[in-house]
Amino acid sequence: MDPEISNAIQPALDQIAEIADQQFASSEIHKLLRDLATVFGKGKIASLTLAVDVFDEDRERSLPLLTTGLSAFVGKEPFRTWGDSTLQRYVIDEGIQVVPHDRCPACWRSGISNSCIPPVGIVASRWETNASCCWTPMNAPTAMWER
Repeated sequence: MDPEISNAIQPALDQIAEIADQQFASSEIHKLLRDLATVFGKGKIASLTLAVDVFDEDRERSLPLLTTGLSAFVGKEPFRTWGDSTLQRYVIDEGIQVVPHDRCPACWRSGISNSCIPPVGIVASRWETNASCCWTPMNAPTAMWER
């Protein structure tokens, strides 16, 4: 994602998270989630999740931008959950891109496929033997790849 777009969407994402905080604090929501957890029983967690993502038609995949929720299990008060990954800036052939740290900056894959090519700065032989996608923590020792 282009850095300017990342900067432009951040205020809206922050506002959505604030609204979620208010809604997830509702005693009615807490009660309903506790009731669900009780029905599911021990060893199960009931969760209410809010996710914001962007889908790219060309890449045919989405990029998660905000994931938060409320979870409960039997006998405990519901608790907030966050599933976000930290946004990082990477240099690839297309220039600087901003994506969650667990996503490939070139293709947005989450490491579940081996069909993308390594971005600039990754040694191809290392990529071929160590990565299921062109981006994994194993082949990216720094937060910024350089040409």
